[in-house]
Amino acid sequence: MKDLKDKVAVITGGNSGIGLGVARALAAEGAHLMLSGLHGDKSERAAKALADEYGIRAIGVASDASKREAVEALADRAFAEFGHVDMLVSNAGVGLRGLVHQISDNDWDWLMGVNVRGTYLACSAFLKRFLDQGTPAQILITGSEQSVGMTPYGSMPIYAASKHALLGLADAIRADYAQHDVAVTLLCPGPVATDIWDIERDRPPEYGKRAESNEESKKLIMELGMDANLVGRMAVEGVKAGDFYVFTHEYIRDLVDGRYKEMTAALDKTDAFAK
Repeated sequence: MKDLKDKVAVITGGNSGIGLGVARALAAEGAHLMLSGLHGDKSERAAKALADEYGIRAIGVASDASKREAVEALADRAFAEFGHVDMLVSNAGVGLRGLVHQISDNDWDWLMGVNVRGTYLACSAFLKRFLDQGTPAQILITGSEQSVGMTPYGSMPIYAASKHALLGLADAIRADYAQHDVAVTLLCPGPVATDIWDIERDRPPEYGKRAESNEESKKLIMELGMDANLVGRMAVEGVKAGDFYVFTHEYIRDLVDGRYKEMTAALDKTDAFAK
């Protein structure tokens, strides 16, 4: 999708962090926006700021990315407000640290519900409408460096599992919907300076007690994290170029190369059995 002027994009988790960075980059290209997040007032403020700065139309709404009825309502409103939608940015996500034996069932259910189910729900809702609309469309999914390898910055096993799942989902959508002119881009960022370190503030009570803000994670993210606006520009440039993968940090090459070498060595052993 090379020309984004007057295109309409819906961004889940669009009122802060990477989602807002992508929104700002799209607005700079002349795209109109619907920003969703758990907190409608925050979404409205972000949308107004972008509309005032870039002269585009932007709407901020409250929506829970992990709930089917909320996502369907988001899609219905977007099409009703703008008449068409050209791009879905499925960005809403949460993160947790801790080894596998330390993680609770509630931790698993919450994180997978937002990261994996939320992306599936968004793609499901908008793909149906993209097919009915019959025009070229774009899906941008926020994965992670952990979609392709393990982070060197501490163990996050269920987060890694969720981001590996998004790689598989994005790859399948790319293959299944290419014939319908639906392009897919997977953004795989390393550390980004966002408030995900304090994501427990949004943990619903049905998933157990909220953990205290992790000051160690905050310090790490703020010291090492890339600016979210730069990540947004990189993502949008990838969309315009028709790229499937967008990586943000040079060291991710080592993760990819390490995985490739290990898999190639395993395939060499497979070849030996065939002789």
